[in-house]
Amino acid sequence: METPEKLKEAPMYLNTQQSKMLADLCAVMASDVSKGQLLQTLAQPLAQFMQADHLVSRQWQASTNRYVISASYNVKHSRIRAYEDHFQFCDPITPRMRAMRTPARVSDVCSEQELEGSEFYNDHLRQDGIHWGVNLYAYRGDASLGDLVIYRAKGREDFSRQDMAYLNIIAPVFTAALSRLETEESTKTAKVGHDEVELRRFLTGRCQLSQREADVVLLCLNGCSDKYIARQLNIGFTTVRYHLGHAFEKLGVQGRNKLPAHIGQLLHQA
Repeated sequence: METPEKLKEAPMYLNTQQSKMLADLCAVMASDVSKGQLLQTLAQPLAQFMQADHLVSRQWQASTNRYVISASYNVKHSRIRAYEDHFQFCDPITPRMRAMRTPARVSDVCSEQELEGSEFYNDHLRQDGIHWGVNLYAYRGDASLGDLVIYRAKGREDFSRQDMAYLNIIAPVFTAALSRLETEESTKTAKVGHDEVELRRFLTGRCQLSQREADVVLLCLNGCSDKYIARQLNIGFTTVRYHLGHAFEKLGVQGRNKLPAHIGQLLHQA
């Protein structure tokens, strides 16, 4: 078994198509979008670049001590819910991978025998034919910004030294992108200048938003994508759009990019 340190030393060779795909991935990570939008936009092209079958991106919620899946590619919604509700708590892989803080393969931290004997594999991963995996974590100091979990099916080969070389190039760009967007979104929230309880009271009182409209607006202020909001609130994607449309109409704002400044102005006038 090759160590992660040895995998870092692997030379990287890119053909013309791979070079273009990598450049496109870097362009996505440099784009001016919310964190949730970036992760979802990145999911499919990154999976294709890595010749993977599935991909998820998770966000660690320190307040609840659990993961939520914020973006995915080729993963059933039922699998996402099953992971969030149960399987993350019997996952033998993630604690070991997180401790490494660098891109690493499942096979680097867990033997095939141990993996195939686990509930996590038999009742979760195997249900979608998933066998090989690699994780990439983004940290700012000790704070987890998010991760990428990339999978291949059992009948395929494990991720190679070349694949890991690609991820070691992508990792710092990914971390920098998430750090930048977290800072921007924190600044937007700070500009509103009120805590969530006070802001909810203002939205449902003076602004006459329903409780559900306030839910989606608060998540929107935190930079969450519509798909992420739908999963968080356990409602449909179109229902999120419906509530946002009504909320924007009541607030007199056009588009989520203008939402923080507009609400800040309404609060100042109150």
